[in-house]
Amino acid sequence: MNEDALNTGSAAEPTAFPPVPPPASPADSPPRWRGLALAYVIIAGVAVVGIALVALTGGWVADQLKLYMDETISRGSWPMLTLITAVVAALFCAPLPFLRRLPRVAAVGWAWLGGCAAMAVLGATRVVPVAAGEWQLLVQAVAFSIVAGALWLVARWGDRRESPADDHNHAGDNEADVAPPAPGAFWLALSLGGLTILPWAWFGALGGLWETLLAAAVALAFAAVAAFVVGDRYWSTFAPSPTDAETGSSRTGVSAAARIWGGGSAAGVALLLLSSGVGAAGLQIPIMITLAAMGFAIAAVMSRPRRCGRVVAAAVAPAVFGPLAFADGDEFVLALLNPEIGQWAGIALATAVVTAWIVGLVYGVAQRRIVAYPSAAAALAVVVAAACVAANGVSQPGLHGEKLFVVMEKQADLSGVDGDREQRLTEVHKRLIDTAKSSQKSLRAELDDRGLEYQSFYLVNAIEVDTDQFSRSWLESRDDVAKVLLSPQLRPLRTPAGPDTGTKLDSTDPQPNIEKVGAPKVWDKADGEGITIGISDSGVDGDHPAFADRFRGGDDSWADPVNDTAKPNDPNGHGTHALGLALGGNGVGVAPGAEWIGCTNLPRNAANPADYLSCLQFMLAPYPHGGDPVADGDPTRAPHVLNNSWGCPGIEGCDATVLGGAVRAFDAAGVFFVVSAGNSGPTCGSAKTPPANYRYAYSVGAVNSDDELASFSSRGPVTADGRKVAKPEISAPGVDVISAMPGGGYGPNTGTSMAGPHVAGAVALLWSANPELVGDIENTKDILNRTAAEVTKAEAGSSLDDCGENAAGAGIVDVAKAVSEKS
Repeated sequence: MNEDALNTGSAAEPTAFPPVPPPASPADSPPRWRGLALAYVIIAGVAVVGIALVALTGGWVADQLKLYMDETISRGSWPMLTLITAVVAALFCAPLPFLRRLPRVAAVGWAWLGGCAAMAVLGATRVVPVAAGEWQLLVQAVAFSIVAGALWLVARWGDRRESPADDHNHAGDNEADVAPPAPGAFWLALSLGGLTILPWAWFGALGGLWETLLAAAVALAFAAVAAFVVGDRYWSTFAPSPTDAETGSSRTGVSAAARIWGGGSAAGVALLLLSSGVGAAGLQIPIMITLAAMGFAIAAVMSRPRRCGRVVAAAVAPAVFGPLAFADGDEFVLALLNPEIGQWAGIALATAVVTAWIVGLVYGVAQRRIVAYPSAAAALAVVVAAACVAANGVSQPGLHGEKLFVVMEKQADLSGVDGDREQRLTEVHKRLIDTAKSSQKSLRAELDDRGLEYQSFYLVNAIEVDTDQFSRSWLESRDDVAKVLLSPQLRPLRTPAGPDTGTKLDSTDPQPNIEKVGAPKVWDKADGEGITIGISDSGVDGDHPAFADRFRGGDDSWADPVNDTAKPNDPNGHGTHALGLALGGNGVGVAPGAEWIGCTNLPRNAANPADYLSCLQFMLAPYPHGGDPVADGDPTRAPHVLNNSWGCPGIEGCDATVLGGAVRAFDAAGVFFVVSAGNSGPTCGSAKTPPANYRYAYSVGAVNSDDELASFSSRGPVTADGRKVAKPEISAPGVDVISAMPGGGYGPNTGTSMAGPHVAGAVALLWSANPELVGDIENTKDILNRTAAEVTKAEAGSSLDDCGENAAGAGIVDVAKAVSEKS
């Protein structure tokens, strides 16, 4: 802001909200402390912006840490955070309205206080969790509408309080003294807002129908609030005199430069504060930054001080709608922000901000010419709107809303299943399908009647329904429904991030981690031949030389329920690395003679209960590409061992029990279920993310090259089936281990996701050496546990003593000793 922007001088006297004091007469000299006041305004503005951005960004980061640990986020944390932030920011703004001899400073103070008040009140809308997207938007739309209505009543009350004498004295203000806004101002402002939508429409994707409509409702309601807070009463103090408005002179009024740099920057601060209550936690940050940048462009078209509110509304409504509609608050999590969503969101935000600055510069330079032609300005707005529609149509067209995962009350009884492996698989498969068919009949008929699309599951008796949150209540009210969970859907990306391709191997000798678990000592006797490992992960590079020749083949060895690809591929790299550790050649895998089948359940490092269950169903009864899981699934083609280097936390829609029936089914069928314990350590009880928390899952912790338990490795105990269960069961190398990377290369990776495949490979070696153990889950677990090497130390910052047997389980897997003992 420059000094002229906040100087005294002629200005139209506001009569309602905000209650800006009347300006001093032209004869009055400016106060001597004007410079100090200006300096304080600048300091206060910087402080308020910093406080808001740092506090809200910090709150979002704190949430991410809780999500990473699969902890519940308190619903009251965000209302409390925004209230405290608003109060602290308001303390900086509070002196400004009392500087009555500087009416522009007072106007800025009232606008900022209005923003702080909105932050305090509207931040309470985040008591609705981000997962309930439609409900959160609905609450925000209603809240902003109520605030806008209240402001309108206050303004009307203020107008009615104006005395007849004041009406007479200012009668000329309505027509002669104060002209209405320039003819093209509204359309130019609308064009500005539309231009900020473009990058979001190009890089993002719309949600569901209700999400999109409610995003528009929130944007309009917010615009109505902004129209009052930085509307006529605000801009009237930055107006030139009536004569100067026509000539462009600023002899007695405020110059255009002062209005843009002073009034515009201050308006940007007010809009930043106002928008802190918009959208989901995290998503409001780019909205706040964009609106702050738009203050200059809005000021550039404000050459006249009446009916400015609609100009402000025209600019901010599209700018708020863009991020709300084309970005999903559920996806603003650290696990996804780098490099995928973070990449395009960062580009969209930067583009929107730079666009606002450039448009502000153009409007400021050419304002006296461009605002005078409403038809041209309207045509520009139409062109911008068409560009936004075209951008979304070319990029990611259609609607991509969330779904609901409906778990049925009746689940299959798998007790008493016996026989050989093939008999058990067949019997388990039959019971599961029979239960699902009979119990889902009524609900499926109702879904058909309502015209709702759905996908039926049998491994867990459930149905994923393509509907909105508002349908949840009637689904939960049914007697045959046990619970209804959210099934979050990742919106498509225009340019998904590619995987790391790694480098060449220095040597094909067994890697140190493979030596650590004793695998090379067994290879002369058994290398995994005759055993098939199934992997559900981000995918698999089927052409990788480490294991391409051991793909089981046939038309039922690959499934991709997410992207429907027909051949093995890996857009992420995580699955390729995990499979390489289980059975890769060239010294990187434990069981280099085993075969494999694969399924993609999380190509972008996030999924939902339906995606995970789709792959698990494929593993129980593989089916051809394009086939029906029920009609075409063949349980006799199921793999022997499953590696699951994934977890389904609450942010992805899972609760603690939803996938438990699936893991129990594999146990009953004789399929060994290996799962990584998770990376939420070293807290005791952190191994609670499904499916690692289930009693029938064999969970694996991670150790480093010095046999120290990794600090990130999740610990138990956990509660499963109503009782405490020790977790993890065993440990394996999981720090900087080398394995296959997409494209034929090799590279290191860290996590319990890397530890789990060592154990899957160990089971393959053990069963390959001792075929009589195949399908004998309990005896296999017992052998692995009894022969494991004890873990006696932990990495710095963690301890073995705190969690006892729930830290590293039985110890580090030693497959050589396991095979030797059994043999």
